[in-house]
Amino acid sequence: MNRHLPDLYAALLQLIYAPLSAYDYTKAVEAVEAKNVSQSAMPSKITTPADLFLTNPGAIMSGISQKDKEKCSRAFMWLFEKSDVYRAMESLMLLLGTSPLHPVPVWMRSICGRYLSRILLRPNGIAIVLDFTIGDSDQVQFSQLEKIAKLIMSVPQQIPSVESYYAIIAPQLLGLLQSVVRASQQKTPKAQAITFVIGRMIIKHTSLTKEYIIDKVVGPLTTYWHQEEYYKEGDTLTSLTTLDPQVIAEEDLKTLLHTLHCIMVGGEPSPLVIQSFLTTLVPIFYHLYESSIKYKSNLRETVLDLLTTYFRITSTREIIGDLKRVLLDTVDLSHSRVAYFAPGPTGGVVLRLRRKVSSNHMSMDPKIMIEFLGGIGSPDLCGDFFVFLLNEYTAMQTVSQDTDPKSILMMLHLIMGMLDALGPEILKKPTQVVAFANNVVTEYVDRKALQSQSQSQKQSSGVSFHTLANIVSEEDKEAIEDLQDDTYTPEDDFESLLLAINLLRAVIHENDDLDSQTIQLFESVIEPLKQLEKHDAEVVQASAHEVILAVTTCLSAQRVSDAHSKLPSMEASKKKYQEAMKALQDDLLPVRAHGIGMLKEMVLSRDPLVSSGSGLDNVLDIFVRLLQDEDSFIYLNAVKGLSALTDIHGNSIIIKLGIFYSNDEEKLENRLRIGEALLQTVQRCGDALSKYGKWYCVD
Repeated sequence: MNRHLPDLYAALLQLIYAPLSAYDYTKAVEAVEAKNVSQSAMPSKITTPADLFLTNPGAIMSGISQKDKEKCSRAFMWLFEKSDVYRAMESLMLLLGTSPLHPVPVWMRSICGRYLSRILLRPNGIAIVLDFTIGDSDQVQFSQLEKIAKLIMSVPQQIPSVESYYAIIAPQLLGLLQSVVRASQQKTPKAQAITFVIGRMIIKHTSLTKEYIIDKVVGPLTTYWHQEEYYKEGDTLTSLTTLDPQVIAEEDLKTLLHTLHCIMVGGEPSPLVIQSFLTTLVPIFYHLYESSIKYKSNLRETVLDLLTTYFRITSTREIIGDLKRVLLDTVDLSHSRVAYFAPGPTGGVVLRLRRKVSSNHMSMDPKIMIEFLGGIGSPDLCGDFFVFLLNEYTAMQTVSQDTDPKSILMMLHLIMGMLDALGPEILKKPTQVVAFANNVVTEYVDRKALQSQSQSQKQSSGVSFHTLANIVSEEDKEAIEDLQDDTYTPEDDFESLLLAINLLRAVIHENDDLDSQTIQLFESVIEPLKQLEKHDAEVVQASAHEVILAVTTCLSAQRVSDAHSKLPSMEASKKKYQEAMKALQDDLLPVRAHGIGMLKEMVLSRDPLVSSGSGLDNVLDIFVRLLQDEDSFIYLNAVKGLSALTDIHGNSIIIKLGIFYSNDEEKLENRLRIGEALLQTVQRCGDALSKYGKWYCVD
């Protein structure tokens, strides 16, 4: 019977389901036999109903009574139920047709698909279909995957709804996938087919697939992770040891990760599929990733692949939100998380629940977070996340009374660590960074000025703080009152100031071309930085001086480029000037000294770029700034540069240097260096000194 099963299926299905036709069955048989006779003197075989159907689909029987149809239907159902499953599938697949030259009628395709779906409803029906369609193949084509998905997702007519059908096939698919994962066969065609079908189910019926597959996979982990009640001894999870009870075993957690990895990496690359599984798991998986590093677990690479895959297909805004949940989750910040990851017995990780409140909570490691962000390879993400950290850090300091100091310190470590490790990536969008640093520096200088004003008013008038309304404006009064707020601490303010100065310096060094908005921000911050050169702390003085020099050289090069952009004759001078400015920003002393030498050569050669106006003023300002450098190799070259300026431009430079030299507010060391430059000029003047003598006479 198995040999003629396709013919029996074809005959019975035609008798039961074929629509009425104008063709006569007898004529159809004669046409088929005539064709066989023409092809061979002796017919190769007796004409069967299957031959009739495949040769002439229009030749369909008609006139059968309803009673005979019911009899044929019972016969087909008996034959279908008693046939070997694989032979039944093979017969139905043959009736679906394998060649476009012999198209199959719509009604026949529909009926065959319906009975193929019945096989899926049997126990292990999905496994039977996959074994039949894939078998022992080494690889499966995309077209085959689509046919398998279409077959499995076709809802049988006898099933009342899609939900009822998914309730039957989803557990089978999930069980097959987990068995494949446990057998380490994630790269087989069978695993590929299963993940492809699950992906198509998510795309077509997202909510149903989430209920029957996604929640079954990730539900236990998310439920335990967000549990708020501590474990009680009366619970079903008992333990004879002093360790906290284990709720997800090492092998189960490994299976979960490898199952997700198989779906994410081995299946169809669909953002919807990846986000459907991982959206709620990102904070959990990051904590798992960090724990796997600290415990040297073998799950590290799997978790990293999952997170990296998710971050690469998700928008930057959504990723920032996910990272914010990792950093600023109130449960973690308050150390009230009940669930935590712990090392497993064989190199894996387990999930445990705390029995009681514990102070032994693992804090987030900024170094691991920075390495993780660098591994994603997205400069835009790093830059936007860095700006987010800056804003959060500022907000935390504003309400520092209500913020855990450890959180503020963690933010600061993240910011400084990202600057050191990911500087070029995070500074590609400098405007927001410079704006943040500008605000911090300006607010610090203004706050110091108001503090000084408040103290001087108290000392001069002896009035109390509450009577300052008669001395200062309402706006200043509110600002001064803000200074008395307990949320303000000098230590936090000082750390923010150093951070802002370092950010300005980093932006200058990492960006050759700045837009007009960033240039304006740098110009506005120069005056506040000059105030910081008089700060009590030497580290602030040195940092502010270095940043002012870097900003001055950068802006000077930018102005020269803009001012002479339409003068081809000035190209050589402009190029040399920009090279000198770039050299002055270098960290290596010989390179900076070379930049000073280039400027000096331009001065001595009376280059038009530096011989008058703003160009001359910029060069003088740069030499004076370099004169204040602590390294003698730099300031001695700056002295030579100033001497060159006095030689070429005489009175205009000598007057400005004399004013600087006679200023008692300047450091004595800097005044002496200016004096050395003037002395060199005096020595070279000789008898001509009388022409400039009056400018050397200081009252």
